[in-house]
Amino acid sequence: MEQVLEFFNELFSADDWPARWVCGEWSSFHGWLYITSDIAIWLAYFVIPAIIIFFIQKRHNLPFLPVFWLFGAFIILCGSTHLIDAIMFYWPGYRLSALLRVLTALVSLATAFVLIRDLPKLIEARPEDKLKTYKLEKQLKNYEEEIKALKRQLNVKEE
Repeated sequence: MEQVLEFFNELFSADDWPARWVCGEWSSFHGWLYITSDIAIWLAYFVIPAIIIFFIQKRHNLPFLPVFWLFGAFIILCGSTHLIDAIMFYWPGYRLSALLRVLTALVSLATAFVLIRDLPKLIEARPEDKLKTYKLEKQLKNYEEEIKALKRQLNVKEE
């Protein structure tokens, strides 16, 4: 338990390790290739969940919404591990990296579990049927409101 407390107390401390540039013999090309690749991967991992969130907000009555949120968290955490790897060339935050990796592992396993659990339902789901039902229910509600309005007008004319 003492090691766990020490780990979290020193989560942002990088005093125990050197920056990655001084570990081994990195050529400038190799180091910058590593850094720019990790930043590009992180950027893609950041944009993809933004697109998923945009999609979720545009679609109403989207089935299996938790799966989309888990995918978003999974992708963001995967990207975060690449970002921290790029940063470690200057700031060796190995504790923070380890925490990000544990969180990524947990969310990855949860995402895999939910996909395995829901895969039969995902295969059988017919979003177009749900969308048609949603539109028909909306149209029915509009008709019911029109009928009520016409009845009110009829009652006013009879009085």
